[in-house]
Amino acid sequence: MRRLLLVGVLSLSTVAIAMAVEPLTGDPKKVVPQRSIPLAGEEPYEALKRGDYRGAAGLFSPRAEKGDVRAQYNLGLLYASGMGVMQDYQTALKWHRMAAGQGHAGAQNELAQMYAKGQGVQQIRVQAYVWYSVAGSRRPAGQKRRSSRTGTIWRSV
Repeated sequence: MRRLLLVGVLSLSTVAIAMAVEPLTGDPKKVVPQRSIPLAGEEPYEALKRGDYRGAAGLFSPRAEKGDVRAQYNLGLLYASGMGVMQDYQTALKWHRMAAGQGHAGAQNELAQMYAKGQGVQQIRVQAYVWYSVAGSRRPAGQKRRSSRTGTIWRSV
């Protein structure tokens, strides 16, 4: 049985090697690159992946205005870093506050960092601590809290 298994593995390995070497020895096969089609609503994230930060900012902006929490958070990141837009901590603060108000933990963490560093606001370490605490208390999506004798357990729902 072991020999049969060994022969099978060796023959599959030989075929795999032969298939890998074939384009090098014979006529190369033309490979047509497949482009993934972004899902509806994923265009700004595709722009980010391509490094088109200006385009992403333009796509995030109307969504953020309509209350899309992910767009608000990402637009805040772009303004804070100055990628694709002029760096503007006040505008970054505006978008992070809007997203944080909707419970976005990443935006809450960004607000904490802005207060800790004094970016766009007066440096207030107590306020930074508050936002870090709020962000840290957020539990991962799809999980609920359940108490036990040993402490808190996070469990997927």
